[in-house]
Amino acid sequence: MFKLKTFLIPLILINSLLSCGYEPIFSKKNIVFNINNIEFTGDKIIKQKINEKLSSYKNNPNKKKQINLILNSTKNIIIALRNSKGEAQSYKIIITVEMKAIIENKNFIEKIFSKSAIYNAEERESNLKSTEDRLVSNLSTQIANEIILNLLEEKNDN
Repeated sequence: MFKLKTFLIPLILINSLLSCGYEPIFSKKNIVFNINNIEFTGDKIIKQKINEKLSSYKNNPNKKKQINLILNSTKNIIIALRNSKGEAQSYKIIITVEMKAIIENKNFIEKIFSKSAIYNAEERESNLKSTEDRLVSNLSTQIANEIILNLLEEKNDN
């Protein structure tokens, strides 16, 4: 009976996944846009991460829609919590990216993406810096994914 369950349950799961019509969101086969150019101002780490995510959508001149992006990023770190001595116990990092997309030199989209995270203060400055860098990288990747989804939705609207 136990062997039957160990065989039957994975078989049912695989069958249901294959027949449900699941398709990855970032699947390249339905992408009908190309990013011609990205102008970027702001933080270098944010630029690097967003550029990394968007690079696979560049240099495809045979795609139907041609898009130019203008991105402006800001990184703001504030003290979220202080102890009784007034020392910082936790910080809040806020990443904001303003996107202006010009689609086929006629449609214009403006959108602001913002992500934040709270993290604890560290005694060692190097640990604090590495935590900040990791969070900037993760939040930038999340914003890049939102930019892609926004451009994909725009593709369906027009």
